[in-house]
Amino acid sequence: SGVGTRATRAVQRRKNQSKRASSHRDGDAGARAARPRVAVAGASYLEPFVAACDALGGPEASACGEVVKEGWAAMRGFIVAAAACKKPANFPGDCLALIKPCQAAMKKAGDAVRRGDWECHQKAVSEGIQCCAWLVTSPGPKDVVESYIGGQDFWANKIRVKYKKTEPKQIAFCDTFKKLMTELMPYIKEHHLTGVTFNPRGGDVKAFAPSAEAPAPAPKPAAAAAAGSAPSAKAGLASALAGLQNADDLQSKGLKKVSKDQQTWRKEYAGSDGPAPKAAPKFKPVARKQTVTKGEPKKTLMGKKWLVENQTKDCGVVTVDLDPAEGHKFTVYIACCYEATIVVNGKCNGVTLDASQKCQVVFDSVISSFEVVNSKSIKVQCKGTCPSVAIDKTDGILTYLSPETLPITSFLTSKSSDMQVSFPDASGEMVEAPIPEQFQHKASLGADGKPKLTTDVSDLYSH
Repeated sequence: SGVGTRATRAVQRRKNQSKRASSHRDGDAGARAARPRVAVAGASYLEPFVAACDALGGPEASACGEVVKEGWAAMRGFIVAAAACKKPANFPGDCLALIKPCQAAMKKAGDAVRRGDWECHQKAVSEGIQCCAWLVTSPGPKDVVESYIGGQDFWANKIRVKYKKTEPKQIAFCDTFKKLMTELMPYIKEHHLTGVTFNPRGGDVKAFAPSAEAPAPAPKPAAAAAAGSAPSAKAGLASALAGLQNADDLQSKGLKKVSKDQQTWRKEYAGSDGPAPKAAPKFKPVARKQTVTKGEPKKTLMGKKWLVENQTKDCGVVTVDLDPAEGHKFTVYIACCYEATIVVNGKCNGVTLDASQKCQVVFDSVISSFEVVNSKSIKVQCKGTCPSVAIDKTDGILTYLSPETLPITSFLTSKSSDMQVSFPDASGEMVEAPIPEQFQHKASLGADGKPKLTTDVSDLYSH
């Protein structure tokens, strides 16, 4: 009947309305789930830094907090846009509009630097806020943040040294800013390891309109005027290019066309005035020969000493195999090697590397020590135990230590630079630490009236 039909249609309309409402709620929930967590994490570390800036009591310090706040808000806006849009084919070219607020904050921080009492604060902020560049870096955005942490630390350490025992508020400024940046790294590692993660099912980034939750900065009147004059500027550029083309046409007017057989540099040249001039020989840079090796590669046993000399990368991996029962009585001496890889298998008395460059040495265990002298760009790995590592007159060395040798290994260094040690932390992840090259010496009189000199590691290595 007609009544039954109308009732059926009403029920169907209600079902359709319920489905639409449900899908709308699901879409809102998905959008909330896609929102990046950097906003929440950043807020917890951003406010303490802004409070530390305000506690210093100067307008310059408060300006530092404001510019960092603007930079982090711009960073959040970029990530919110990425969560709602798919990655453009021309990345990051099509994202310039989204990154402009970050660039504005970077420029504002740089322009605020002035000579005076706040110079180090302003330079630390100006250096640190450059980490916003990770948004358009792919791959390895975490490394960008890490590099700028070291940059801001250079200026923050000057503040720490100056106010270490007098003003805790100054130390809080340095520590809260560094904490804000370092906590950004685990977030990037978890959510944006190879670059900012976009939404593969999102919309076009050029058509993205930020919501009220992540407002975009209002455009300035000057920017609007510039946008309005863009068509006229393009038209002026086109007319200028056309004028240049017409000028070229006037310069070449009246010249005769030269055929291939009249062009002296071609093989088809048929002139009678002589052979075609030869092309000038191309300059080939002469490869600089290395002068580290002194003769033919050697690996010989002289008594209780293995002598490895003049090895290069062309020799492949050079191995020294020691007898498990008698190997501890032997020593290994490596000299005049270049870009070589030497592997010592078995336990020995000691290993020495002398006058070598760009070499890699891997050994199991030594009883006495590993020594390196007069060398450059060396990498050493201890797979077993090594009580002592002696470094003398060496520029650039990276030493890898095993968990087994970490508690017993000591380093003795002299006249060397760029020394690094890599070892596993409590979680098993390898970390690097520099061997200090800068020290602070103080002269004073002891209780007995005799002069004495005390030496401490520079404060640059204490953070």
